[in-house]
Order: sequence, then C-alpha cells, then structure tokens
Amino acid sequence: MANERPDPFESARALFIEGVALFEAGRHADAEQRLEASLALLPGRVSTLVNLGAARLKLGRPADALAALDAAIAAEPQHADAWGHRGSACSELGRDDEALASFDRALALDGGNGAARYQRALSLARLGRHAEALPALEALLRDEPARSRAWMLHGQTLQSLGRHAEATASYQRAVAIEPGLGPAWSHLGQLLKDLGRVDEAASAFERAIAGGADAEMNRYFLAGLSGRGAPAATPRSYVRALFDSYADDFESHLVQVLRYRAHEAVVQAAQALQRGPLQSALDLGCGTGLCGPLLKALAARVEGVDLSPTMLARARARGVYDELAEAEIAEHLQATPRRHDLVVAADVLIYIGDVAAVFAGVRRVLNRGGVFAFSIEAAGDDETNGFVLRSSLRYAHSEHYVRAQAHEHGFELLALHRAPLREEQRQPIEGLIVCLGAA
Repeated sequence: MANERPDPFESARALFIEGVALFEAGRHADAEQRLEASLALLPGRVSTLVNLGAARLKLGRPADALAALDAAIAAEPQHADAWGHRGSACSELGRDDEALASFDRALALDGGNGAARYQRALSLARLGRHAEALPALEALLRDEPARSRAWMLHGQTLQSLGRHAEATASYQRAVAIEPGLGPAWSHLGQLLKDLGRVDEAASAFERAIAGGADAEMNRYFLAGLSGRGAPAATPRSYVRALFDSYADDFESHLVQVLRYRAHEAVVQAAQALQRGPLQSALDLGCGTGLCGPLLKALAARVEGVDLSPTMLARARARGVYDELAEAEIAEHLQATPRRHDLVVAADVLIYIGDVAAVFAGVRRVLNRGGVFAFSIEAAGDDETNGFVLRSSLRYAHSEHYVRAQAHEHGFELLALHRAPLREEQRQPIEGLIVCLGAA
C-alpha cells in the first residue's frame, strides 16, 4: 500500500501534539506554526484553537489570540480554558470590563482555577474596584498562599485603599516567596521611603533593579533618597502612571488638601504684564485644566499639552481648550507649528531637572513680545547643577540657575517673586513665580 495517502486526522493530530510540546518548551512562534498547520487540516477543532490563542498571547498578539479564542467559544461555549485565555487577551487590549466578564465565565465553569481567580482580581483592580478585589485576593491567598504575584497585587490593592502598613507586609510576603520579583521590591521601596526607612528603601530599590524591574524608574527613586545621580527629568512612565491614577481625585486633593495655588499665581503674574489682547496661549503640562478657564479670559485661543491621557480627558471635558495634545512637553515644543503670545507651566518644571530643552522649545514657539510664565520649587544657589531631586521626587531649582538659563536662551527676566506653591504635611512649599519675555 505504498501509494496510500496519509490520514488528515492523524496528520492534524501529530501537528497538534508537536505544537503543544513546542509551546511547553517556550518556542511559541514554532508552536503557532504547527497549530495553524493542524487547523488547516482539521478546521474548527476547539483544543487546537484554544492552544493557538494561548500561543499568540505569549507572542504579544492579543487581538489575534482573541480571534482564535472566540472561534473556540462559538464552537464550545462551556470551555473554561478558552474563557480564561479570552479574559487575558481582553485585559492586554485594555478591555477590562470584558476581561472581567470572561474571567467570571471561566470561574463559573471551573471555580478552582487559580490563574483565572488572580486575573479576575487584577481586572477589578484595573477598573478601580479595589474594595471588591481585596476579598477576592484574600480568598485566593488562603487557598494558594505561595502565589507571589497575588501577594504583590494584594499590597497594591491595600495601598489603593489607604492601608499602607498592611501593604508593606504583603510586599514582604511576595518577595519572601519570590526573592527575584523586582516590581514587588520597587513597591516595597516606595512605601519604606514614605515611612522614613531610607536605608531599607535604598536596598529594596537595588533589589528591584537586580530583579529586572524598570531600572530607570528605580534609579530615579534611589536618586530621590540620596540627592545624587539625579536624571535630567522624571521618567515619563512614572509621570504618566502617577497622573493617570491620580486624575479622579487630582483637583480635590491638590486644591483642597494641599492648598495648591501655583496655577493662579502663574496666570496672575502673566496677566500683570499683559499690554493687549492675546491671540494664543499654551498650557504646558495642563493636567486636568486648572489653568484653562484663567487663560481663556486672556487669550482668544488656548491649547494644552500633557503626557497623561486620563488627565487630558478631564481637561477636554472643561470645554475651554481649543486643542489638546498628548506628548512630552519639550518634544511638543520642538515639533508644533503653532506660535503663541503666552506660554505657562504651573507646577510642571518640578518634574524636570535640566530645563534647557524646555526653555529652547518655548523660545521657539513664543511670538516676539510674548511671555513665558512658570513656577518652580526654590532651591538654594549652592546646588552644583542648579537643581536637586528631593525626597518628594520633585525637582527644585535655584534662582541663579533660572536666570542663567533665561539668558542662555534669549529671554529677558520680566518678573520674579517668591510665593508658597502648596502645602506638604501642613508646611508651605516655597517656590518662585517667574515671567520671562522673548527678547
């Protein structure tokens, strides 16, 4: 029977088995190829589709994974693993409500699936439903106490609920189980820093870097502890994450709790120099748009730029900005074709140490006779670089440094005065309100 054709079912089965073995060996691209070949011979086979979806998830292609998983679920709606993988794909795509619903379906079919229980709690946390995530995590950790990442998420959830001392213990449990879990060391370091346990915090950040956590971020945290080796600016990922998570409570906390008034002081200083109507104003680091209504009273057109999409959404809802851009401010200033009569930066340069690129960019976009008004935290003139990263993870600049940068970039100093910018632990933070003119 030398001419007998191979059985398509057996060929598809052999390719499927090979694909699963390759997946388990970590060769996900090869696994995908074998599983796709198996499906070509035996279309619609549910187990092949589920494993194909899992391989594509490992390859960082959640949209492609979702297509395979939805096909599997259409054929077999009671497949628990398919629902679990589908939840992971939706989570990676930022579709957290849909992810939560998929994990709920997976757990309705297989309530003991620890991975799905963890991912469900993660979806709740991402949706800001921390009070629901906490008991789900505690139930999981009672059943599976060796889950290091669940302990880390438990700590993050407690932090979100304001229970910082308990969060510290959870992070310590996470790193005791998995000493190389870099992100947990980073979270622990930040809490230890806030508790004033500086040496322990520094050690935690070092362990975070060794464990593969974001090196740029953790070196920044270390610099905040020591005041040495500060980068030129705050890492973008830190700024974006900070303000994306802060957007809902930003204004009430900043204005009512911290008694923030820098936005008013900056715009009032610029207004005092105004000699006529302004055509255009630019709000650097506009956040939720506190400066927007104040600027709208001065200029026919108001634009804003910020790194945080969540903050920009709040600014957009005010209805006072004619245009909003999601960008790093120095890059925006170098790329934009717009020109402005007024540029403001209220409580923005506290996240930038070396302001040269910002000053150069503002000088580029500022019309002749225009004004650049901004606030900074005040440092002493003895700072070596003219700026220092404080333990608060904000930069402070010396008056001498600001004057030197203004001169270097072709500005004339129009006004400079000291004023409290906000309070911290009920103590005023002294700053400088500065207005520069396009000479």
